[in-house]
Order: sequence, then C-alpha cells, then structure tokens
Amino acid sequence: MEYYYDIYLNFNEYPINYYEWDKDDDIERVLKIPIVRINDIKEVITKHATIETDLDKLILCDGVNAIALELVDKHVAFLSCLSYEDEANICDIVHDMDITPLVINFAKKRIIPFELRQEEKMKKIFLHDLDVFDDNLLRYIYYDITNKLEQDIEKIKKYLERDIEKNFGAKYVTLFQNLCKY
Repeated sequence: MEYYYDIYLNFNEYPINYYEWDKDDDIERVLKIPIVRINDIKEVITKHATIETDLDKLILCDGVNAIALELVDKHVAFLSCLSYEDEANICDIVHDMDITPLVINFAKKRIIPFELRQEEKMKKIFLHDLDVFDDNLLRYIYYDITNKLEQDIEKIKKYLERDIEKNFGAKYVTLFQNLCKY
C-alpha cells in the first residue's frame, strides 16, 4: 500500500473545494495517510457510502481526481478535497498503482451545495439584515434591483427575501459589500 505524507485536510459532511477553506474551519494536519486507487471516485463523493475496510482515513484516487475520506464504522462520514498540489502528487503516485477492489455500498445521494460558501454566508447575512435596514434603504435596494419605485415596505421585504433566495448574484454581492458589515 502506498502512503502520502504531511497533508492538510478539511473534513466535512460534503467536500469543500480547497480554495473555499476558511480560517474558522477545523483543518487537520495528517502525517501519514494511505492511498487507494479505484476506477471512479465520483459516486463516492456524490452518495453516502460504506466501505469494507479497516482504515479510518484514506485517500481515494482514480488517476484524475482524489478525495480524502474519514470513516466511522465503515461509513464515509466526512470528506475533504485536497490542495491542487497534493492532488496532482497523488495522481502521479497512483499512476503506477493497480486498482484496489474495494467493496463499496452506496446509499442515498449526498446533499452538496452548489453555491460558494462565501456567497452562502453573504446571503444569510443579507437576509438577516433586511430586518435591520431602515425603510429608505430598503426602498433604495428594491429600486436598485428592480428599477421600480415601491412604498410598501412589507412588499419590498417579501420581494427581496424571495429574490435573494432565488437570484443571489453579482448585483446582490456588490450591494452586500457596500451595505452589510462583513
């Protein structure tokens, strides 16, 4: 079995891309972790799974992508993306390895958010701050988003709440950066 040495991992219930790791995350330094080559890691990432192995932490790699897993009672409890450099190094290592036949049982789909963590945080703060903003500021935000004038504050709040949930994008990010404490 091959091992990878001295790697930083950020185990979570769903994989968080390396570039989204946050200073508040529980980033763990692992000094030695086994590498296992399998055919395809996509299903391991997208579905809950149990793996018949005695290992509690390992890196699965298919030669193109790699993911670190933390197992609890053989169940894939936590996943961690790797830095680009570590992933490339591991792909180089597995290039000469044989595929390991692991018994993997898949269950339901794993919930993986599609939004960037930063945008998700902004959205939550913005939604919370809608109750704090004064009426004139809410009218300004509504006008900036819709190019329409509206006086009914409750209508404005309801519209903005729905629109932030469904259409949070560049316009809201700019507003957020200018208006909210972040």
